[in-house]
Amino acid sequence: MAKVGLKNGSHSLKKADISQIKTSDRTNGKQLSNGQIAPNKLVKPSNQTKSTYKIDDLEKNRNQLLKMDEISQIETAAEKKRTHFLGLKGAWGRLGNHMFFYASLRGIGDAINYTPMLSRTDPILKLFEINLNNSVSTFNLNNNVVKREKCIGIFTEGLMSPINKTTNITVFGYLQSFKYFKKIESDIRTEFTLKADIKARVNHIFNTLNITQRIKVGVHVRRGDFVNRGGSKLPTPSYYYKAMNILRRNLTNPIFVVCSEDKKWATDFLLFNDSVIVHESVEVDFGVLMNCDHSIISSGTFGWWTAYLTKGTSIYFKGFPSPPLLGCIIHPDYYPTHWIGLE
Repeated sequence: MAKVGLKNGSHSLKKADISQIKTSDRTNGKQLSNGQIAPNKLVKPSNQTKSTYKIDDLEKNRNQLLKMDEISQIETAAEKKRTHFLGLKGAWGRLGNHMFFYASLRGIGDAINYTPMLSRTDPILKLFEINLNNSVSTFNLNNNVVKREKCIGIFTEGLMSPINKTTNITVFGYLQSFKYFKKIESDIRTEFTLKADIKARVNHIFNTLNITQRIKVGVHVRRGDFVNRGGSKLPTPSYYYKAMNILRRNLTNPIFVVCSEDKKWATDFLLFNDSVIVHESVEVDFGVLMNCDHSIISSGTFGWWTAYLTKGTSIYFKGFPSPPLLGCIIHPDYYPTHWIGLE
């Protein structure tokens, strides 16, 4: 089959290219001795029923709330001139969630001319070079209006509409839609620049593995806390084989860089002669994946962001979300339209 113009690994596949590609699984997750890929029938996904997921349910389990004495305004030239502030009722979850909080507040603040606020202890500050104006150390919630999202991954257009500028605004929600920051995408990509020490570690890993000049496909395998969590259906190995086969057919000599906190599972199912397994820390794993040329992701916001920051082809698992999250995260608001969904 002919290639589709990815000689340097910097351009993404289009859905029209994918639709004409016949894919196959690897038998029992292994490559045959002759280098060919044996066909295997994919597991047919079960029907999913819509449901709802209440934010209050997740709030009970949050592990990192904003401390109101550790808040700082995000510093940009435009925001320094603004007089009213935009904050979060609570910021819970891990790195991917906090990246959505930050990016979405930046997008909303830009739309309504408000200054978003960020905790000085936010986990994204360990990873990225985010500029803060330390002259603002507290966020007074007096004269404040609370605005809520519709649900976790449903774009709430009303949050982008200005209100009476005499009040501050607190947003309650997860804000997991790229549409909140679509208009400032270039700014977000610039601000999510790795810190020098993490970038250096990523380069060292690529050099050690001798893959610096290869076309790299980042493969994120989320397991861990998602194995038994409702709403977070995990892909089977067949999903990864299908996605990997598509890119094998359309890229020149790619190397698959697999990152997972479940290194044994990744090794058992995804270690081939054209793949490597990498797992260090949250920050380094993220840096490795976002510096690949293309992405294959499973479930969750960590993988979502590595795909978003990778400018090539992004393949996502269509089985996420599943009930009870199914009615609260909708694909058109959660996944960019040029990404490719597979099951």
